Amino acid sequence: MKHLSFKILVLCILLPPALYLATIHGLERYYLGQHYQNEIENTYLSDMNRILSGDVGLQESVRNAIRDFMDDDLLIRLGIDLDVTVTTADGVILYPPGYQPGTSADIVDENPMETARNNFQILQDGISVEVSAVIRLSSAIAISILLFYIFITGIGLYFYFHSASFKAHREEQEKSEELERLHRLENEFNQRFDRLTTERESLLSEYRSLQTSLEEQKKKAARNEEEMFGEIEKLEGRLSENLAEQDNQAEEILELEEKISELEKLRENINRQKEKNIEKLAKRFRTLYKNIEIHDRALHGIDDLPEDMALKAEELIHLLNADSDTVPIKRKVFSKKGKITAFEVSFSYNGRIYFRKNGQQRIEVLTVGTKNTQARDLAYLDRTGNG
Repeated sequence: MKHLSFKILVLCILLPPALYLATIHGLERYYLGQHYQNEIENTYLSDMNRILSGDVGLQESVRNAIRDFMDDDLLIRLGIDLDVTVTTADGVILYPPGYQPGTSADIVDENPMETARNNFQILQDGISVEVSAVIRLSSAIAISILLFYIFITGIGLYFYFHSASFKAHREEQEKSEELERLHRLENEFNQRFDRLTTERESLLSEYRSLQTSLEEQKKKAARNEEEMFGEIEKLEGRLSENLAEQDNQAEEILELEEKISELEKLRENINRQKEKNIEKLAKRFRTLYKNIEIHDRALHGIDDLPEDMALKAEELIHLLNADSDTVPIKRKVFSKKGKITAFEVSFSYNGRIYFRKNGQQRIEVLTVGTKNTQARDLAYLDRTGNG
């Protein structure tokens, strides 16, 4: 224990349990909860066909799906306790199992149509899923994590002890070598002192010769001074040329600023013209299609389309105005809360129209775009989907 630090020893004792607890807490808070939240949300309505056909009650289907998932999940079997709560918009608990008389979620009607109607009504109102995960401290996962940190700390302690021993041995060897080196230096210094005494005499002789050389250098410096004045005159001429060039560049910068100002004015004119086009488009649509409401975002989207795609988009809007049931729906777009917020209709292969029916059963055209703008359009729908 000669070369082992007490602080390092205490750290190696406290570090494994601290890392173990931090890892357990981090997994529960930042990974497992969200992971199983996503897994349960993707699983609990897996038997949707039987739910909508009325072959099985919604509560029974949810319970079976979650139970099967928890039975098959390896991590849960290794020691993760999962707390899952699934409730309807009315507060009815679909999971975990519990007796709640008088609810339509856990009563399977003998008539499949009635059961399907009840199931669809609950789905239409919305379902809330809450999931939390806890790792049992006595589970195989928790013990494996603790053993892993103990193993890593033990390896680090071993290498630290080995490094400290090697360092101490090396320091002792360096001290011995340093003593030998100092003895050699002492002998060398004595020899050098003798040589320096001899060199002193020779240096005095060199000093006298250097004085003579210095006088000669002063004379050469006087001649070089005249040459330097000539160089200064040349540099002044170059400076004048540079100043003239800077004036020319300043004039060019002013010309570029004027061009930029003209471009800004041109862009403002283009924007004003675009707004006028949108206003004309809005007036024409309100006049021609009185059975639908078109949002400003949709008008901007139509204005940004090429002419042929804009005609195809208006053709679909005409069909929506005449009879929305004749328009082929590509898919339903859901908001994050699971409610149907809009319908997607495609045109010209790359075009997209999103619309919905409001409380007065009037058609609202929310946005018009292409496949390239689909991500922004869906984000817009998600913001307005709860309206």
